[in-house]
Amino acid sequence: MASWLRAISDTAWDNLGILVGCLACGTIGYQVIHEWRAHAPSSVSIWFVVGFLLVYLFWFLYGVRFGRRGIWLPNAVAAILQVLFAFVILTKA
Repeated sequence: MASWLRAISDTAWDNLGILVGCLACGTIGYQVIHEWRAHAPSSVSIWFVVGFLLVYLFWFLYGVRFGRRGIWLPNAVAAILQVLFAFVILTKA
């Protein structure tokens, strides 16, 4: 299996990383919109959101460090979405 994975070009991996990252960011964005529109107090823990923010920031920095656009770009977007998510949660508190 490892030889099959190595046969895929770095460019293809980066493009796939961006595609999968866009799908993941879409789910985060949907949650932010849902939370914004909901009138009830948030049931999401701010620590849950901050924890994921730290994970996304780590992978963003990892991608920057190793020059992997397929890692840093989607994680930068995900980190920004997590900040928005935290803002929405905190404004409802």
